[in-house]
Amino acid sequence: MFRIGEFAQIAQVSARQLRHYDQLGLLRPGHTDPRSAYRYYSIRQLPRLNSILALKELGLTLEQIGPLLENRISPEELRGMLAMKRAQVEQSLRAEETRLRHIESRIAEIDRQGRIEGFDVIVKSVAAVPFLSVRRSFEGMDEVVSMIRTIAQEGARQIRPALRDKLMVVARNDVDDEALDLDIGFSLTRQSNASIRVSGNCLLLASELPAVPTMATIVRPGTNAVSHSSFAAIGTWIEANQYEIAGPCREVFLEPITEPPGFERALVEIQFPVRRAA
Repeated sequence: MFRIGEFAQIAQVSARQLRHYDQLGLLRPGHTDPRSAYRYYSIRQLPRLNSILALKELGLTLEQIGPLLENRISPEELRGMLAMKRAQVEQSLRAEETRLRHIESRIAEIDRQGRIEGFDVIVKSVAAVPFLSVRRSFEGMDEVVSMIRTIAQEGARQIRPALRDKLMVVARNDVDDEALDLDIGFSLTRQSNASIRVSGNCLLLASELPAVPTMATIVRPGTNAVSHSSFAAIGTWIEANQYEIAGPCREVFLEPITEPPGFERALVEIQFPVRRAA
């Protein structure tokens, strides 16, 4: 028989593993010296140890392996365990493939720009949110900016702070439509039938923005002259990671624009609903 260190060397495992298997009852020593407490193993125990190692390699836990070694699990039960493990491995592979595409898109961005732009795309789910807004068509960005400023000011004045959440712009533009079809308003902290009138005949009405299970998001500073770069970055990310746009784009102002840092510098989160490209 072999002392534990010798058997561990033959089996290419650690003595610590053998002690652990002994404690769990998976692989008892062939003999334990009553005086020295040294553990001794027989070479005939090697097949059982190899079975333990092979089942571990399949991803089974030691708690699952024990009954298998004693034939207390039927072939059907084993198949079910392995099918579950296969599903877990496949899910892990998909996650790693997604991570690989993220890495490749960042490398491509660096190769293209020669620098890191600092725009990090994050994928998350977004819950449904009450929305108090007006939908209008605009001929140009000057009209849009003027309306955003007006709604921001009137919303801050007319909507109770406990109800008012974030200033938002939802772009519902058709690719063939030159006009800017936008919803501009405030998300709310709870459902409400409130309505407010701003700028003459402009009335903000209550609705709800639907939940989005997969939203590609990016945060940019304000609506300054270079803010278009963030849209380009998120567009590149969507294409590189094999997604497609699945709904209207949202811009969420994370900071008020009626006070510093102001309209040009307030942080804005761009949100694009996406799904896997067919």
